[in-house]
Amino acid sequence: MDIQLPQIIFQLVNFGVVFGAIVYLLYKPTQKILDERAKRVADTLKEVEKIEEEKEKIQSLKTKTKREADKEAALILERAQKSANVKKQELVEKTKETLQAEMKKAEAAWKEEKKQLVAESKKQIAEAVVEVSSLVLGEKINAKTDEKLIAKGIDQVLQNI
Repeated sequence: MDIQLPQIIFQLVNFGVVFGAIVYLLYKPTQKILDERAKRVADTLKEVEKIEEEKEKIQSLKTKTKREADKEAALILERAQKSANVKKQELVEKTKETLQAEMKKAEAAWKEEKKQLVAESKKQIAEAVVEVSSLVLGEKINAKTDEKLIAKGIDQVLQNI
């Protein structure tokens, strides 16, 4: 077995050609595909980061909007309560005024009725006094002439009552 130099050179050239062909035909396209894939993965990761940032922005905006909505709802509720209290006060005042007016009407009606009852009582007492006096004196007393005297007596009796 001897070493043949042309055979070794031929093998080296053959190996070089095959190696060059493999690098040119397989390694470079494969490397290109892997680089493109790495670039797509990097782009996808960047997009994922952007989406995450957008998601965080949306979440913070959502939280902020919810807080603002809660504040606005609280303000609306507070305004509604104030409005209800104002309406309540107005109703209370209106009811008080109505009750006072009704009380004044009732009091006026009561005073009028009392006045009528007093006048009627005076008339009945005067008639009774005239009847009793005429029985005691034995003669008919003239009611018209003694009316002032009788009215004065009735007024004194009513004041003592």
